[in-house]
Amino acid sequence: MSYNLIGKRVRVHLYDRQGIMLGVIEGTVSDFSAKVDVGGGIKKDLVYVTNIEGYQSPHLQEDAAGEGWFAVQDVTVIDQQAISFN
Repeated sequence: MSYNLIGKRVRVHLYDRQGIMLGVIEGTVSDFSAKVDVGGGIKKDLVYVTNIEGYQSPHLQEDAAGEGWFAVQDVTVIDQQAISFN
């Protein structure tokens, strides 16, 4: 998976550091970045998801997070048709 995710509607499964699933959000992939160092020498492919629905930031209780970077391994495509930017 790589740039072919851009423009697709996805479901992202959110996990805490212990691996416990916290919830699920949906959004649209707007960007991709390969082999990002996420700490401790661990590198992951990430996608930038926008138009997020279903997520409330634990740090900003009054504001819903509308976009963010997520690991590709936690993403499932729910809309197979990519959005055209032309």
